[in-house]
Parts: sequence; structure tokens; C-alpha cells
Amino acid sequence: MLSRSSLVRPITPVAMAAALFVGCNTSLTLDNDTLQQKIEQGLLEQAQVTASVTCPSDRPIKAGDTFQCQAVTDDGTTLTIQVIQKDDSGNVNWQVTGAS
Repeated sequence: MLSRSSLVRPITPVAMAAALFVGCNTSLTLDNDTLQQKIEQGLLEQAQVTASVTCPSDRPIKAGDTFQCQAVTDDGTTLTIQVIQKDDSGNVNWQVTGAS
């Protein structure tokens, strides 16, 4: 099990595929369900941490947009995850920026 202090260090940013947007919607937004699943998968693969991730819904696809998601681990630790949209195609990087 990782200590809380080891969770604070940034986890390698993960680039997401362009599939994070809703193609049939007239105003393109990130696919919130896919984003949350990809972050959960990344936390498990990169840090062996099982967590439930919640991100803001209806986030428009916009290069440079930065927002935060929250993850709650199995032991009750809350992680703050910073997400940055890399482009106008739904590609993002994310990293853990805090734990409490």
C-alpha cells in the first residue's frame, strides 16, 4: 500500500485518445465516463491504487482548459487530479496533485 505522501508525487501524465469527446453531440464535450475510467485505470496501472474518480460533467473540448477531478481510494484517501486538455480533439494529460 502506498503512503499518502507517495500519492502526492505526480504520476506520469497520461495522454488520452481522441475518443474522449462525444462525436454525435453538436457542441463537443469530453466523454466524462471514459475520462473517469481512464484515470481509474491509470491509477491502478501506475501506482497500484484502486480509486473511484469523479470529474465535472459537460466539460467543453477546448485546448488549454484545466480542471480538477477527485478520486477516493479504497482506504478513504481523497486524491486531487489536475486534467489539462492538450488540444481541440479531446486529448488530455492528468496527474495527481494532492492527497488528503
